[in-house]
Amino acid sequence: MRILFFTDTHIRGNNPQNRKDNFAETLFQKLEEVFDIAKDNDVQLLLHGGDIFDRPDIAPSLVRDFILLVDKYSLPIYAVAGNHDVFGQNPLTLNRTMLGLLDGAGLIKLINPGEKLYFKENNKKIQLTGQHYFYGIDADDEKRSYVVRKDPDVDFAIHVVHGMLLEKPFFEGMAYTLIEDILDTEADITLSGHYHAGFATKCIDNKYFINPGSLVRINNSLNEFLRMPKVILLDLEDDVRIEEIYLNKALPGEDVLDRSKVESMAFRERKLSEFIQSVYSTGNYDTFDINKIIEEISKQQNIKDEVIMEALKRIGQAQELLGKEDWLEVS
Repeated sequence: MRILFFTDTHIRGNNPQNRKDNFAETLFQKLEEVFDIAKDNDVQLLLHGGDIFDRPDIAPSLVRDFILLVDKYSLPIYAVAGNHDVFGQNPLTLNRTMLGLLDGAGLIKLINPGEKLYFKENNKKIQLTGQHYFYGIDADDEKRSYVVRKDPDVDFAIHVVHGMLLEKPFFEGMAYTLIEDILDTEADITLSGHYHAGFATKCIDNKYFINPGSLVRINNSLNEFLRMPKVILLDLEDDVRIEEIYLNKALPGEDVLDRSKVESMAFRERKLSEFIQSVYSTGNYDTFDINKIIEEISKQQNIKDEVIMEALKRIGQAQELLGKEDWLEVS
């Protein structure tokens, strides 16, 4: 059996701030290429890792365009709901969303938690399970949303989940799940979305962990600037064969992402950092008023007014957060 997996399409009508092209037009061209890849490779099943839409109440005109595309190819699509597909990170709201409407109409089949779907092809039995995104999915110490049990008579078990599954630790303060934390799953293949950058396919103890990354590039970080969208082709016969297919319709980052604002902000942040450092390193002052110190430094070093205003604004915000009585003056 051949299965095509893709994730995080974020269908939307307006342009993300950092895109230079027509986002919706480019996205539908890529979706059409995904369906063409499926047809050309005799794919029997399409799997989507969540965040089909960028918001749960997406415009009906966009949903119509998506329905026409799905209807044109007549390929079965199974999916889990991402955090952008539901209201308030709560999958119980699915019946009020556009994705829920498509599921109810039979155009997309949502894989609901606890549900096991089965497919047979060439005497091989495949078990399919899934987990929608919900608030706290990665805060569960037992990682129950990622771990599934495989029926004894099943040849391949596939689990699709929309969660922050990662190959290595992320920055502190964000909940995530490491692959090493879910090695007791009995799924032969764990497919994940949500983390747009994706990661290289991992095979540990004959179990595959896969996230090809988002089909779209919304932010203009350097990683997204360099990353090229792709889909995963799974060929399940006597063993698991995996092929990564990059999209031809996905243009290079410099053609679709605007980095000018990032570079401008980086320059401002660097200048501001230099200015703040000068507060600590420049002379002695006969005042403990941070505003007056900044004024004196600006005169000495001929600093532009906009840099001064930005520094004062940030100091004011910090004072509001900490409370003026707790604010420590720089001396």
